[in-house]
Amino acid sequence: MLGGQAPSSESKGPWSPPEEPIVLHVHDLPQLYQKPTAATLLEALGLLSFEPPTFTLQNHVVCRRVDEQGVPTYLTSIVSSNLHWIEDDDTREGIWNAASARLSERSGRNAMPAMTRTFIVNGELSINLHEPSLTEDNLGLKTWTSSLLLAQRLAKCRGYIPGACSRVLELGAGTGLVGIAAACVWNTQVLLTDLPEILPNLEQNLAHNRELVARNRGQVQARALDWADETDVPGHEEEKYMVILAADPIYSSEHPKLLVSTVRRWISWDAGARFIVELPIRDRYDGEREDLRYNLHQSGFEIVVEGTDSGYDDWHGRDGYPADVTCWWSIWKPSGRC
Repeated sequence: MLGGQAPSSESKGPWSPPEEPIVLHVHDLPQLYQKPTAATLLEALGLLSFEPPTFTLQNHVVCRRVDEQGVPTYLTSIVSSNLHWIEDDDTREGIWNAASARLSERSGRNAMPAMTRTFIVNGELSINLHEPSLTEDNLGLKTWTSSLLLAQRLAKCRGYIPGACSRVLELGAGTGLVGIAAACVWNTQVLLTDLPEILPNLEQNLAHNRELVARNRGQVQARALDWADETDVPGHEEEKYMVILAADPIYSSEHPKLLVSTVRRWISWDAGARFIVELPIRDRYDGEREDLRYNLHQSGFEIVVEGTDSGYDDWHGRDGYPADVTCWWSIWKPSGRC
């Protein structure tokens, strides 16, 4: 009901969101002084959710159902209220938790609770990934835009791989989107690797999607791999990989050299081998991108093809709106010189 006329006990019917996709004002929501029912409050809090049920390149727009002006104050008033007219303790707790979650969503991705999201790849692969609460020390616990873009590009990348994709290695796998997609799209075996602290969530995501991978005649495994550990090398030449993948692998000035050194240790030094990488073009990381190119050339790789992709970062936009992101992708091969 619009115009601040939220229901009271004498109302003709319960408050409900309008059927038309109009943008409400916070005053159009149920107000506490009118003692709305628990169901009414929970329905209103649902309208204020930023959490996307899916994250695809086509379904990126956040539908703003309520104008943001005044929303934080509204949510704070619910959290601080004793909701005395709602008799059930568990129901009150659920309302407070929902209002707190809506406040957290407005505090940035770092404040978000754990969640499971669905990622659609090439319009047919539905990959479910769990993302724990994000911290600055564990950026691999979030699925980044470049991972979705690279997962979408894998089918086209196959045309630049002359041999069979029988064994694939992913470096910095994070939540596992690229590696799972590669196993399905290329019908192959993929070893997904990341730091030890990222591994438990990665293994959980592999378990959740193992049936999907099996249906697409793929296999996935995970293990820890620290790029700084130069003693962690394949035991035999046969254990090296013809294809290595990496999405958004650079967050510091040390990463380009560490990444290339790791690729150098684990890739088969064969003309048909390929290193495929995609990363966002961040303003403050121009030097790191150039260092990646330089280190690859210096380590005996030459570029096969490169380009840019456009996507959206679901949690970096202002007030919950997705932000445009441009990513650079490239495919490299050993040049024959060491």
